Amino acid sequence: MASLIKTSGGKMPARGIQFIDAEGNRRAIRLGRVGLEVAREFKRKVEALQSWSITNQTPDAQTSAWLAGLSDKMHEKLAKVGLVEPREPEPVAPRLDAWLDKYIGQRKADLKPSSVKKLRRTETLLREHFGADLYIDQLTANSVRDWRAWLAGRSLAEATVRLHCRNAKTIFNEAAERELISTNPFRKLASRAIAADRGRYVTANEADTILDACPNVHWRALFGLARLAGLRTPSETHILSWGDVDWDRGRLSVFSPKTERYEKHRRRTVPIGPKLMQLLQDAFDAAEDGRERVVGLSRNNLHRTMHAILKRAGIEPFARCFQVLRQSCETEWSERFPQHAVSSWLGHSEAVSREHYLVVTDDMFSRAAGLSDSRSDPGAAKSAAAGSRTESQGVASDQNDRYVAANETPCFVGSNAENGNGPGGIRTPDQAIMSRLSSGHRGAPNPLSHNDLRHSRSESANDSAAECAAIEAWILACPTPLTPEQRAQVRTVLANA
Repeated sequence: MASLIKTSGGKMPARGIQFIDAEGNRRAIRLGRVGLEVAREFKRKVEALQSWSITNQTPDAQTSAWLAGLSDKMHEKLAKVGLVEPREPEPVAPRLDAWLDKYIGQRKADLKPSSVKKLRRTETLLREHFGADLYIDQLTANSVRDWRAWLAGRSLAEATVRLHCRNAKTIFNEAAERELISTNPFRKLASRAIAADRGRYVTANEADTILDACPNVHWRALFGLARLAGLRTPSETHILSWGDVDWDRGRLSVFSPKTERYEKHRRRTVPIGPKLMQLLQDAFDAAEDGRERVVGLSRNNLHRTMHAILKRAGIEPFARCFQVLRQSCETEWSERFPQHAVSSWLGHSEAVSREHYLVVTDDMFSRAAGLSDSRSDPGAAKSAAAGSRTESQGVASDQNDRYVAANETPCFVGSNAENGNGPGGIRTPDQAIMSRLSSGHRGAPNPLSHNDLRHSRSESANDSAAECAAIEAWILACPTPLTPEQRAQVRTVLANA
């Protein structure tokens, strides 16, 4: 039996209930300042709970409903004296399925459909391993490591495992920032992207051979944009329009779907070298009236067709062919220009360039070892991982003229001294160019006119290529070697003359 007690005086005294528990110990429950009838009703419920506790029975429905309506504080007082079991604390953190649905649903507005699809795949793997009803604050560093091992045991590639770990980190970083969990349990999982094999490098000599094997101007333009301008294929190449080509200044304005959600990286400017300028001119001349896109090809089966072109050129097809072309472009540019400029032209950071793009070519080793002439074609050597090539793809010494492909600027070199008037058969510039070079004269700019567009662009492209060839040939033929700064000054003077 239980009894009512007063724990304070006054007109409305604080009341309590005393009783003897099953172990014979005196217990007390403080009710606070409540009315007598309320205290008596509470006493009856305590007596009922006491008898059910002694006989190990479950309270009836009416008492269970009364218990459910009690405040947490009062229910805790009953639990302390052993009359009821403690309530489980209501978790602040949501269940796993609710959090995944909420997070991915909110990210649909700023992520590409392909990125959402990858998150959904990670979501499926999280649900499958942990179960949908798990509260996210119950995830531990130990349990998520078990999840990673479980992924590896499903015969997934390490790169795929790391992708899902990166996605999980991102999902639960947001939960930690919202203070739904104290720390991100996935934060220490190995998830850094694995750099792709960068052994393959497409030399300038190979690029010329591949261009000759391309079936039409559309494929030559596509190949040129990938290898000579480093555009992503097909996301950037296939949306490039003629309005994005600045013929006067030799620049491309490239819209990047991959980075369009970042305002500063939505568009970037890429230089057009003389060889690419000619390829674009050919594509423009062949374009049907009213066609706005530079590349008139379908996005379907590009890799299959590219492999067929490589075979036609006598080159063993290689994986990730368009990515390799982009890497080769960056590697070539990085030998001539500051890395911050090259990374800007490619549309990523210098860290990404170092980790995923720059290639150490065979020619770099040869030049460092003093085994090749610094003025020879760096495209003559190819990377070690590329495998062997046919002899016809080497330096064509039996041709009368060829490009010196240290960069995109063409420099015509003869096969012997009879072919030119400079050392080693190099064709030196005409007297007009040499006089302008020696005097440092700067004439007024002569921008291209947009009248009779096709005709003017064709003439200007050819003139620009010829003059650049003459300038580079003069630099190579100079008896006194020029420093990089002097070469840059020469190019600047004549470009503005």
